[in-house]
Order: sequence, then C-alpha cells, then structure tokens
Amino acid sequence: MGEETSEKKRNDAIKNSFLFKGPTVVAALVCAVAAIFSIAVGTAIMANPGALQGTFLVNVSTGGGASKGLLGGFGAVMLVLGVIYVVSAALLWSEIHWVKGVYMGIVGSIIGMVWSGIGTTFAPGIAAAGMLVNVLIVTLLATETWEATRGVK
Repeated sequence: MGEETSEKKRNDAIKNSFLFKGPTVVAALVCAVAAIFSIAVGTAIMANPGALQGTFLVNVSTGGGASKGLLGGFGAVMLVLGVIYVVSAALLWSEIHWVKGVYMGIVGSIIGMVWSGIGTTFAPGIAAAGMLVNVLIVTLLATETWEATRGVK
C-alpha cells in the first residue's frame, strides 16, 4: 500500500513538472533554441554585416562579399523565422493548442530548410547549422505527434 502511494505521488510530481505541460515539450524547447539562433543571426547580419564578412559570411560562389541588399533580405528572413519559432514554441507548450504549434513548426522548418539551402552560397556554416536544427524540429514534431495520436481511439 505504501509503494502505491509513493508511486502515485511520484507520478503526480512528474505530471506537475514544468517539462510535462504539453505533449511536445522537447520540440518546443528545440523551437525556442532555433528562435534564439535565428533572431541572433538575423540581428547580427542586419546590424553589421561587414563584421561578419569572412567569418560567418563567406561567399562560396564568387569569393567576394554578398551585396547589402541580399544580406538585408537574409537577415529579415532570419528574423521572421525566429518569430515563427517563438510562436511555435509557445503553442507547442500549450496542452490545448499544441497541434497548431506542430503545423507552425513544420511550416517554419520547411521555410528554414529551403532558406538554408539558398544560404549555402554565402553562409555555409550558418546554413548547415540551420539545416540541422530544422531537420531536428521536423523529426521531433513528427515523432511526438505520432506518439500523441497513439492514445487516440
């Protein structure tokens, strides 16, 4: 009888834990990290692209620097992706709206993967990191959504 009570207390403590508020918590955390990454890179590129030239930004196609317009567009898209990831993470954390977060996260990741593919010509390191993060997000969302639907009859 004492073991059942301690087991129930342990299960209640796990359910009330900060990390078990929604079915897709791990994906929400990855989306939050992706948001920080996207917003930081987008802000850095828009604020001072010259400081990043040659370190993060290396034009592989011609060896020269990318135009300011192209870098401004790249930074703006990164900021928009960051906002999409923030909203997705917030929705994924919700017990009610997590499905909307899944959709938003998948759409954001698809846009991010396409954008990473385009960005490989002048920012191969950032693009590779972005591609890995976006693939991770889609994989987590698909896996956790599948897990959540297994209990639905």
